[in-house]
Amino acid sequence: MIPRSSWDRMRGLALLAALAASAAGCASAARVPAVTTVPKNVASEGLATAETSNPRLRDSLARLAGAPTAAAHREVAAAYRALGISDRAFDHLKLALLLDPADAAAHDHLARMWRDWGLPQLGLADAHAAVKQAPQSAVAHNTLGTVLQMLGHRAEARAEYEKALSLDANAAYALTNLCYGWALEGQPDKAVNACQQALRVQPGMQAARNNLAIAYELNGDSEASAGVLAESGDAARAAYNTGILHLAARRYPEALQSFSEAISLRGRFAAAELMARQARQLQEGNHK
Repeated sequence: MIPRSSWDRMRGLALLAALAASAAGCASAARVPAVTTVPKNVASEGLATAETSNPRLRDSLARLAGAPTAAAHREVAAAYRALGISDRAFDHLKLALLLDPADAAAHDHLARMWRDWGLPQLGLADAHAAVKQAPQSAVAHNTLGTVLQMLGHRAEARAEYEKALSLDANAAYALTNLCYGWALEGQPDKAVNACQQALRVQPGMQAARNNLAIAYELNGDSEASAGVLAESGDAARAAYNTGILHLAARRYPEALQSFSEAISLRGRFAAAELMARQARQLQEGNHK
């Protein structure tokens, strides 16, 4: 018989997985949203100023004008993304692919953009294309893994992270994603090990530290989890992750308080706002 505490932890894990899927905007193949164009970013309102005042963007545009290559379009896209002007970045990545349909880096960046917009199903083709064009790229395999994970294909995602690590044993980003994947699959010991490896490779990696805290909590070691979060240099992110841990344990009022703290610290924190709504709904549903 499985102890009650283990059942509670497993239920908490299931909730955490569901919340992660919700936060990521995952959808089944039958519920692909009718989105065919890039979501417009309000930052583009300051476009004229950015193009003239930002040295990186200004210089990238000048190089593009002199040599309109796929690489030059990617460089401009990266400059726009750094400024938060996502729609223009998207446009230039598409132009890069018009010039060179086999540009693995452009496919990879497009896949990440769709993923980060919460529409991983629309980035899946680009993620696969990046791996097809650059099969020895650890980065491409890792990106494909993140897209697959957001779509709920955990075993396939793990295989991509492991492939990335076989190509680059020091890929801390892949170890961190593997850590989170193991946590979602109810393997906290493996998750802890993967995150610890990531931190040995890159001691300052905040994502690895956050995921390690989640893995410790799921393993029943709340003290270790709290210790990891206390070491965070990002108070808003630490509060957000604490909220996730409270949600996993079904401590809804505490979760709501943590997410509210994260929002107040950062001002605009979309993920925390989404999770705060989830916590409020769960708390209200629990009282019915």
